Amino acid sequence: MPSAIESGPAAEPAGSFGSPVRRALLVGAVFLAVNLPFLGQPPLFDPDEGYYPETAREMLESGNRLDPVFNGEPRWGKPIVFYFVECLSFDLFGASEFSARLPSLLAGLGLALLTLAAGSFLYGPRSGLYAGVLGASALQPVVYSRAAVPDMSLAFFVSLSLYCLIRSGLILNRGSKLDLRWLLAGYAAAGFAFLTKGPLGAILPLITLLAFFLLTRDLKALKELKPLAGLSVFLLVAAPWFLYMTFRHGGVFLHEHFIQGNLDRYFTDRWRHPGTLFYYLPVLLAGTFPWTAAFLGGTAAVLRPLLRRGENKPENKERRADLFLLCWLGGILLFFSLSRSKLPNYVLPLYPAAMLLAGRCLVRLENAVSSRAALLLAWGSAGLAVTAAAAGGPLLARKLGETPGTVLIWLSPLILFVLAAVVYQLGRRLFLWTAVSACGMALLLAVVSGLALPRLDRLQAVRSLSLEHRGELRDSGRIGLWRVWSPSLLFYTSKTVLRLDPADRDGPGTLRREGIRWVLTGVRGLDELELFSGEPLTAVYRSGHLALVRLGPAGP
Repeated sequence: MPSAIESGPAAEPAGSFGSPVRRALLVGAVFLAVNLPFLGQPPLFDPDEGYYPETAREMLESGNRLDPVFNGEPRWGKPIVFYFVECLSFDLFGASEFSARLPSLLAGLGLALLTLAAGSFLYGPRSGLYAGVLGASALQPVVYSRAAVPDMSLAFFVSLSLYCLIRSGLILNRGSKLDLRWLLAGYAAAGFAFLTKGPLGAILPLITLLAFFLLTRDLKALKELKPLAGLSVFLLVAAPWFLYMTFRHGGVFLHEHFIQGNLDRYFTDRWRHPGTLFYYLPVLLAGTFPWTAAFLGGTAAVLRPLLRRGENKPENKERRADLFLLCWLGGILLFFSLSRSKLPNYVLPLYPAAMLLAGRCLVRLENAVSSRAALLLAWGSAGLAVTAAAAGGPLLARKLGETPGTVLIWLSPLILFVLAAVVYQLGRRLFLWTAVSACGMALLLAVVSGLALPRLDRLQAVRSLSLEHRGELRDSGRIGLWRVWSPSLLFYTSKTVLRLDPADRDGPGTLRREGIRWVLTGVRGLDELELFSGEPLTAVYRSGHLALVRLGPAGP
């Protein structure tokens, strides 16, 4: 089997980009430069980052690494893969912000390398290298590579499944013998995606394939998917954990996972994450920064010939690759646009396709006779960076309670995107423009992660309150929550919590029965909490908008 990042049938000459290993090392270095600095410095951000690390911590504490538990209760909305890897990370490095985010960092690295590999196979080493560098430094993948949530892991396994299907020959080499090893590997990757975030792991690759075969009017290719062998491999990976949980908990597990966690989330607004049909368009425009212009240019460039009469069944291998990327991008985008529940992280699995299209755009501009379009791209990207600083700076200053000067310092690395445009203006080398822009992203993320995000702890305050008063909380029972919800409190205190109900008419009795002496509340809720508890607040520790309160008489 050839190297995973060798160029495939639609290859371009290798040029001076070195061996596949050197290209992989370069993409990996860019990714780590952008994503690794200060990975563990910011606190866990509630609510999402509070849930997953705490669930893994409680699983380790219980000794059962297969049955997710949060706050002492079942947590079955997501399958086991991310929790299991979180547990391994905690085994190696202890429970911390760094180890909680490490699995997402590794998944993001894998996704950038997959983007490199797919681009190299579909179009050649230049396109692959560009796409890999772009994928390693685009804003939304960067954000979720630094977050203790399973979305980057899902994106990795979905993309791995589609990459394996590309390598099997099913997409480019119609009429030739399929490589069964790659095909079955694609089913196995879909199985791991299913084990990461449920049915989406199988649905997203299937949507991409169906869209591609429908548009190429080649539904006969579905018979070549080896469904019996493939389904066997898929079930071999995905089924054991679901069978274990079903035998252990019965139908209540199946209902919570498949109905509440998936069908309800897609078809209803139960989770209160509504959005319009076009919700994800601004998400993509912002999420592909600083490569937004290249993404739009690449998408337009491959759309034009495919929309011409007679081009809807392309025989050219390069055109088939273009169409597959559009199905990857458009199929996932349409699927989530039709969902009643919308969040930005849902569309992460389409980013390899978006960055491959952006990489194709840069290669086309390099090969163009005129540099006018490339100049427009470089200065347009610089203008976008300046606009983001001008518009976002005052907003951040107000939201974080910082001075405009401080926020301006945080955003100062955006000036490197102007420098990148100057570099291209002087040297007319797009790879230098890409390199300087990637350095701008690395410096921007280092400054924001090292200086700006830790300041949020003053507002969220859960980590600081928990760590400063750990000694006082050590011998307490459950901690009450009054009109706030902070899952990370469980992680930082190793305590379970009870959300107190303001409608409870027997507040003192509830607090007494549950053994609650400490309560986390918003500062504005202190007077109301004192009335609810029927006891004096003998110790009040304030930080930001939160307060940690001791009820009743002073003492241990």
